[in-house]
Amino acid sequence: MKIYSPKGNQSLLVINQKKSSKVLINNVVLLKGDINYTTFYLKNGNKKVVARTLKFFEAYLQTHGFLRIHRSYIINPNFIKECSESHDFLTMINGLKANISRRRKHTLKFS
Repeated sequence: MKIYSPKGNQSLLVINQKKSSKVLINNVVLLKGDINYTTFYLKNGNKKVVARTLKFFEAYLQTHGFLRIHRSYIINPNFIKECSESHDFLTMINGLKANISRRRKHTLKFS
């Protein structure tokens, strides 16, 4: 992972099947992990799949306000649309639902 700072915007260099693309951190809605692959879901509806685990991205993204809410999800709290009544999952602005594990509910503040 390489980190760039063009004009104050932090970005990640995502390498996928010998192609690389730059992803602005402010455009990442959520990351979904599936064994050794991570899918980046972006604000514009695009998604990027990377052959890295969520743990690889977790520490860096936490410094940018991202939250690990499940072993399969890291979310950007700026893009939360709503929370279920039972606080079991979040709906993001792009319509994706992300499960919240019981162990990690404390990372979110429900009002």
